[in-house]
Amino acid sequence: MINIIRRSHGFQLDHIGPGVPNTEAGVKWVEEKTGAKVDLHDPEPGQFYWSGSLAIGEHSFLEIIGPNPDYKKFQPFAALIETLSEPQLLFWYIAVEDFAAFQALARQEKAKLERIEAINIEDVDAAQASYRRGLIGPGFLSERPNVIQWLKRPNRESQEAPVCKLTDFRLSNPQADKINNVFEKLGIDVPVAKGASSIGVTIDTPKGPWSIENKGVRWTMPGMLVNVAGLWWRTRR
Repeated sequence: MINIIRRSHGFQLDHIGPGVPNTEAGVKWVEEKTGAKVDLHDPEPGQFYWSGSLAIGEHSFLEIIGPNPDYKKFQPFAALIETLSEPQLLFWYIAVEDFAAFQALARQEKAKLERIEAINIEDVDAAQASYRRGLIGPGFLSERPNVIQWLKRPNRESQEAPVCKLTDFRLSNPQADKINNVFEKLGIDVPVAKGASSIGVTIDTPKGPWSIENKGVRWTMPGMLVNVAGLWWRTRR
C-alpha cells in the first residue's frame, strides 16, 4: 500500500497554498488574521514564485505564494495570481514516501500524474529544498491534490511547537462521487462533499479560529491557453 503521510493535525495534508498578487502584502494579511509570525524566506533561485510559510502542524504549513518580482520571464501561473483581487486558496499537497510508486499506482488507476518535476535532485546538499512533485489530472483542479516526495525539506520550521494548528479541511465539488472514487483507489483519505466547487480550512491561531474558504479553481489546457494569451497581450502593452 502506498504510504501517504498523515501530519500531526490528523489530515493527509502536507501544505496548502493561498495565492496572493503580492507576497509581502499576503504575508502581512495572514499575520494580521492569525497573530502569528510568517516565515518569509528568500525566493528560490530561478523560480517564478516567492512564498512565506506559516506552520499549521508538525511538518505542515500554509504557503502564502505570490509572484517573484525578480523573475523576468513570462510564467502563466505567476501571471494568473497577479490578477487575483484578494488572497485565494488555490492548491494543496499530499506527501508520499515513494513518488515513483505513487506515480505507478496513479497510472494503473487511470489518474495519471501531470506536470511532473524533479527540483534540486542532483544537489540535495544545497540550501534549497529538494523534491519530486506532480499533480493529479486531468488539468488543474483545486479539489485534487498535488503530490510531493520531500528528499530535503526546507529549513523553515521553529524548534518550538507551532502556535497555529489546522483543525478542519473542507473540499466540495459537483462531481464529488467521481473524485472520491479516484481518491479511494489512490489511498487519499480526504472526503469531498457534493456541492459547489470549494476549498476551505479552519486554523486555530493566537487570535482564535480563522477560516478561509473560496471557490475552487479549474484550469484546463484550452482555458489556460485563452487566459495566457490575454495575460501575455496585457503585459506587452
